[in-house]
Amino acid sequence: MVARLQFEELRSLDLRQCATVGDIVDGMRYCAFGARMLGEVARTIESMIAGPKKPVIIYDGLPRSPLGLLLSKFVANKWCSKIMLPSEYARGKTRGENAIVVGAFSERDAKAIYRRPKRALFINQFDMAKPGQVRDGFFPDAVFADPRYIMPLIYHALNEWLSGKRCTITSLVADLKRYGGVADQVARGAAALHAMIEDKDCQRFMTISGAMTVGKMDLVICDMIEMGFTHAISSTGALMAHGLVSSIGLKHYKYNPKYNDTELAKRKLNRVTDTLEPETNLDTVEEVIGKVIEQLDGKAPCSPTQLNRLIGKHLADNYPNDRGVLKSAYLHKVPVLVPAFVDSELGNDIYIHNIKRKRRGKKPIFMDLELDSKELIRLVTAKKRFGILSIGGGVPRNNTQNVSPLIEIINERLGPTFPPRRFSYGVRICPDRPHFGHLSGCTYSENESWRKAAKDGIYAEMLADATQVWPFLVKYVMEQRA
Repeated sequence: MVARLQFEELRSLDLRQCATVGDIVDGMRYCAFGARMLGEVARTIESMIAGPKKPVIIYDGLPRSPLGLLLSKFVANKWCSKIMLPSEYARGKTRGENAIVVGAFSERDAKAIYRRPKRALFINQFDMAKPGQVRDGFFPDAVFADPRYIMPLIYHALNEWLSGKRCTITSLVADLKRYGGVADQVARGAAALHAMIEDKDCQRFMTISGAMTVGKMDLVICDMIEMGFTHAISSTGALMAHGLVSSIGLKHYKYNPKYNDTELAKRKLNRVTDTLEPETNLDTVEEVIGKVIEQLDGKAPCSPTQLNRLIGKHLADNYPNDRGVLKSAYLHKVPVLVPAFVDSELGNDIYIHNIKRKRRGKKPIFMDLELDSKELIRLVTAKKRFGILSIGGGVPRNNTQNVSPLIEIINERLGPTFPPRRFSYGVRICPDRPHFGHLSGCTYSENESWRKAAKDGIYAEMLADATQVWPFLVKYVMEQRA
């Protein structure tokens, strides 16, 4: 059905096949969310430059700022015709050319910016675009992110595609430091992640929320596992379930806005922002999980970590040619915790299977999450220090950080039992700000007040879309290891 409706097949970003900034940006075109926006806009700018009339840059920032100087290189390289202030563009008679609108602009100039260009690309962190241009699940010709980070990426990608000047991620990170904003945050994040991974006395955790496997970041997770960058993972159950789709050779697809959600529902094509997960994928995943569950006799309780290990073994035994998160985790002995297990396709499948087991007179599977609490304590006390890379927030992040107060109250209420622990490294990629009041925006400074974070630790917080940042951080560490 999906092929008949002509939905575009997505591809997981494979950092092993990427050597440069240009390689990663190009690969992002076939992913989801912010990564796809970046990859598609970069290639669109390339096609505009190749046209008979060069695009104009509309920019309201300081011409001598690092970003302003970078944009001047677009003109010096003859990629763009000129840089204009929004007010200058609105007052002038220029029309019919393509425009790259970098950063914010006043509503006084908005009408001209929306109407005059043949085609306008919008790059800003304020969701500013032509009315009706973007809508739920469809974000063409826009990158809603800090241009101080996005424009250097696009510049280095174009410089490679148009001039053959390749840029490693190490060179990119060195360049990003001067731009400020998210660019500087990413440079600091790369250094912090590298420091954490190089500390042999540090137990490393990765916590993941958000639809990162649907977003085609699953192989980035595999790389982190296979290269020893993480010793344990805490994830949502949905992430692992959707990750199983790629692990058994099934596909995700790019959403086509010509089909509304009512039509998608009739066809059982589940939409995750700008990406489609056919229900048939989840039915196949249920069959795989069912084969694993049937191995359990129900005599002893099972934890999400134990179940994920069994699923990983099944994948290793039966899908030798496909990479997958749980398969990699099994092969490299990395436990995968799912603290909110019931809130997922995996939880649904266990629930349904238990009903079937009871009808057959077989013992149901009892999922004991306290087993994973014990495992978490064991992991954080196994080494002198522990550190956390957090993609998003939510239960996976909080559950891992919560081990510190858990150990504290065990020792206070039950007597000295475990050595006190606070995490010494923290690297967080999440766009949420603290003023929203939820855990996703919680700072490491706030964590210190809860005795979770060490006062003298190494921390970096990137207020950005993880799909646009995370691959570059991982590739940076891969280059340092090479």
